[in-house]
Amino acid sequence: YLTDQQLSGEGLSCERGGRVLFSKIDFSVKSGQALMVQGQNGAGKTSLLRIMVGLSVAEEGVVRWNHHDIQQNSEVLQRDLCYIGHQAAVKLELTVRENLNLIMRLWPQHEAISVADLASKVGLRKRLSVACSRLSAGQLRRVSLARLFISTQSLWVLDEPLTALDVDFIADIEALLQRHMKNQGIVILTTHRGIDLGGQETIKLAL
Repeated sequence: YLTDQQLSGEGLSCERGGRVLFSKIDFSVKSGQALMVQGQNGAGKTSLLRIMVGLSVAEEGVVRWNHHDIQQNSEVLQRDLCYIGHQAAVKLELTVRENLNLIMRLWPQHEAISVADLASKVGLRKRLSVACSRLSAGQLRRVSLARLFISTQSLWVLDEPLTALDVDFIADIEALLQRHMKNQGIVILTTHRGIDLGGQETIKLAL
């Protein structure tokens, strides 16, 4: 990754249903850093993440990726972005193998890897032929997070990535995030539980 990348926001405000979720929010996160967005349920954490990645537009304020307004030039952000929302982005009617195949076709990869090997990384090799509609919440989350194991994007934005995961796989994801940051990647996340980022520089943003 480039070592001088930056996502920043200035004066961000958001309303939903006539209610102000947050206002005048500023942030800046650079290569090798993490930004942890904190707040109670309903505080607007998901809304802020969606604004950060250009899926929603703030009532006020601007988000910049490498000093470019993402609403004016979304392509500069999209090519560097890996966004995984709170809901598992999984096609339930497809099998685990078919979903992983789709991920591998749509996402650029660091190196060639087989579907079986990717399934092994997320602990689903024995479930490859199972329809995702039959998976548990934790297994669905594993399918969704599989893209992190092949992602070449420098900016990872993750909304509650540890939801429904067991302790062993949480440790795998933590190691992945630590390695990403050591390689000068950027991590932005929300989580209801503690997360071990291995001492990498972490900025906390409270809503």
